[in-house]
Amino acid sequence: MTVRSRMLKKLALPGIALVLSTVFAGANVIDGKDDRDSLVVIGPSLGLSDGEIERIRKVSGFVGCFRPTPSLGSGALFLSNQQILTAGHIFFDPATGAMRSHCFFKNQDREPVKIDLVPQAGIYGGTPPKPGSNYDFAIVPLTEPIEGAEPFPVAPEIPVKADDRLIVITAHPAGMEKEVPNEVPVGQGCKVRRVPVSTSITSFYRSDCDASGSSSGGMNLSRVNGELVFRGITITTGLWREPSMVGAPYDEKRGSVTTSLGTDEAILQGGRKLEVESRFWSAGPPAD
Repeated sequence: MTVRSRMLKKLALPGIALVLSTVFAGANVIDGKDDRDSLVVIGPSLGLSDGEIERIRKVSGFVGCFRPTPSLGSGALFLSNQQILTAGHIFFDPATGAMRSHCFFKNQDREPVKIDLVPQAGIYGGTPPKPGSNYDFAIVPLTEPIEGAEPFPVAPEIPVKADDRLIVITAHPAGMEKEVPNEVPVGQGCKVRRVPVSTSITSFYRSDCDASGSSSGGMNLSRVNGELVFRGITITTGLWREPSMVGAPYDEKRGSVTTSLGTDEAILQGGRKLEVESRFWSAGPPAD
């Protein structure tokens, strides 16, 4: 079995995607039990229609690279069906800072598709970005569009605020309590707790959403005037390896908190820039 096939077979491989990843299983479970579950199972209780669940499965999934070291996280189509938004650190080797290669996006549709990514043509907050920082984002083109996939819209004119309800989608987080097939996204209902004033190029917000290995880049959805919109991506969480913190009440100072970057400001600007550039690619995105 090749390295690539082993990685796809064990998509919950620990220690390779999230800035918090490690060889130990665990999760930053906030305010009680780990209530993440299969999107197919939990979706209706989160107010999602069958059509919305199917749409989520088409636009979100796994983001990974194979060389020089493997990485695996979550991501989703952003603004178009030929580019994804995810965590920037997935694309850089932590030891050298070099950009990874042989990268892919694989959605979790009923009939999933796996398409190569072109990280050299991507837009990043930093090269490399500091993991877990306001610069830790990547908008990366696919070599070809995903037909029939409709990315969720953004709503930059309506800022995220405290107490907004979130639906967080993760490809397959390591260390969660329930077993979910790799082919099905993991979902959770949670809420925004605080929206600090950002002095950086991106906005961010704190939430009580549970997170663990491979949660990086997971899509945060919310209802805005009844419409499901793409609000942000999970970027870092607290002390997820500390057993005494499992189920602890929300507490930013103690690390019982998860942070997401918003889909406005520099992320939206970068996404729009890449979307415009892609219209002039006659033979796919440039490789250098």
